[in-house]
Parts: sequence; structure tokens; C-alpha cells
Amino acid sequence: MNPWKTSLKTAGALATAAVLAAGLASPASAGTRGDFERVPLPFFWPNNYLRDIDAASPDSVWITGLQGELFIPTGPFTGKTIPGNPVVRRWKNGAWVEYDLEGLPSSGTIGDVDAVGPEDVWISGARYGEGASVTGPYLAHFTGSRFEEVEMPSGGRGTTLTATAAGVWVTRSGTVYRRTGDTWTQITTQPDIFQVESDIRADDDIWLIGHPTQTDQTLLAYHWDGQTWTSVPWHEPSIGGIGISDIIALSPTDAWAVGTSYRTEPATPVLMHWDGTAWTSVTPPAGLNALTRIVKGEDGTLWALGHSLDEPAKPGLLRHSGGTWERVPTTAVPNRTNIYATALAVVPGTGALWTLGDVNIGGPVVLTDG
Repeated sequence: MNPWKTSLKTAGALATAAVLAAGLASPASAGTRGDFERVPLPFFWPNNYLRDIDAASPDSVWITGLQGELFIPTGPFTGKTIPGNPVVRRWKNGAWVEYDLEGLPSSGTIGDVDAVGPEDVWISGARYGEGASVTGPYLAHFTGSRFEEVEMPSGGRGTTLTATAAGVWVTRSGTVYRRTGDTWTQITTQPDIFQVESDIRADDDIWLIGHPTQTDQTLLAYHWDGQTWTSVPWHEPSIGGIGISDIIALSPTDAWAVGTSYRTEPATPVLMHWDGTAWTSVTPPAGLNALTRIVKGEDGTLWALGHSLDEPAKPGLLRHSGGTWERVPTTAVPNRTNIYATALAVVPGTGALWTLGDVNIGGPVVLTDG
């Protein structure tokens, strides 16, 4: 289950861009959710990967990733990796637009994009050195014409970004900082566990899910209330073989986490709910064998993305409605037999869904039902 597979865009996909452009920005009715069409992508150098997608308006849909990474064999079992270049593109007026990345013109990757507003967008990623080794993190903010690099608090190489209308936070080596004006203010230091996923809703509402160590795969959940970190109950499944891929906090007493259980054959989706007392397992609708992302639309609707076991050419999509989760029919990717979707965004103002993932031939792809 590697969502970052090597891929090469076909020139023929570009020919349909003009046909789709006018319709992609149109609002989609509730009845057509999941009626996905493929969005033609710009030219990317092989090998290329798409890692995240987010949206602030129909003309502010963003994708991020990497292009042009090469592996050159130097012997039977050896080789040299040439670092790729970062990818950041915006869907605007029916076409993809590229902007300058200050401080990272090449040798890097962008793994996360958070679109707070149409012209208020944050990205984070990594710089590459010799052999595509990570030499440090990268953080930048969109100013309307380019991305300006933002200096980060001192810390380790890795950086986790959370940017919403409520604030901008980064986590470095287990320490959480909030952006205040042009400065960073330390909020807290996380418990000493091996982090898997986290979510920050506010300075006093932070979730951390992880393991005791890299080898001990028991799942742990901690919550920060502004004063202390509390270990909270995590009901089964909690032992090894469970992979948590995303978490979203709606309030201090309402949060969801999704993932995949590899303890079964075939694998099964994991859907967990926090009700203010404990994390408990919720049985999702049948037909999926993985859940990869969970997001909330501006109307409060929750959407969960995953992989379809029964119809693998169709993105797996769930909707939380009326207190229950329901399966949403989706459209198959044309001329492909499998898609593993890994990112999902809901467009404010229209409710249209955008998703991306890898297909069995020629991935990655971007789809929308807008």
C-alpha cells in the first residue's frame, strides 16, 4: 500500500482540458456526489507523485507533490538517486497555474497544502540533498503571486503543518508552535511516543495518536486541553496490525480517526469515534478494505475516502449523514482497473469533491465531481 508510486502523465490527457474546464467549477448537486470526472494534469517530469489536495474556492484548488526523481543503477544491487523537484499547482479559471517557491526552486518535495482562503495558502515539505536525502524542512505562505518561505522555530528536520481559519501551527521534534503575527509561540511539548497522526483544532484541543515505540505497535491516544496531556481509552482494535491514516477533531467531545487493519485477510477499514469518554470502533459500510482520509465540508458533512474492495476502479467514498455512515456510489476511472485514493478536499461554496490517488497504469490521477 504505497500511495507514492512512480507515474508518468500522458500527453493525450491534456487534449481534454478545454472540454472539462467549463464544467469543473460548476456546483454539483447532492445527488451527483461521487460522479467523478478525471481532471487533465499539466506536464510533469517522470517520475512524479501527488501527495495532497486542498481547496478554498472553485478557483483555488491546490495539489502538491514531486516530479523528476530518477534512480540510476550503478551495479547489480546499487544505484544513485537524483532528487526530484517540488510540485505545487493551482486550479484557476479552468487551468493549472504554477507559482514560484522562494527558497526551493529544485531538489525538494511538497507533501502538505492547507488552503485557508483563496489567496491564503500554506505548504510544507522537505529539501533534498545528495542521493535524495532529506536535509531539512520547508514551509511557505502564498502571497497572491508567489510562495514566500517562512522561517520556522528551531528543531528537528521534520515539520507537521496545520493551517485553518482558527490559526497556523507547526510541530517540530514533538514541540507545537502557533503562528502569532510574524513570530512563533510555543504551545506544548507532546508526550514521548512514536507519532502516527495528529490534529490541532485549537490551542486547547490537540490530538496525538501513536505507538509506544517504532517496534511496539500498540495504539495510544493523547489529548491536550490547554493545560495537560491526558492518555485516553482506546478500545479495540488497539494492538499491532492497525494503521491510522487520518484524524479530525470537531470539538473536545467529538473526533474521528480512520485507517486500515492488516490483521484480517483481506484488509478491513478502521473507523474510530471519540465521544468525550473513549475511542470506540464504528463499523463502516461494507465494500471497502482501507480508509485513508477524512474531511469536513463547510455544511458540516463528514466525508471519508478509501479503497473499494468490491469495485477497485472506483474511489471508495463514505458520507456521515443523520448520525450514520453511508456508502456513496462513485464513478470508475476510465480505462483503469484500480485506484488507491489518498487525498480529498471539499470546495467551499459548491460542495464539490476533489480527490487524487494512484491508478494501476499511468498514475497519479486527479478527479472531481464538480
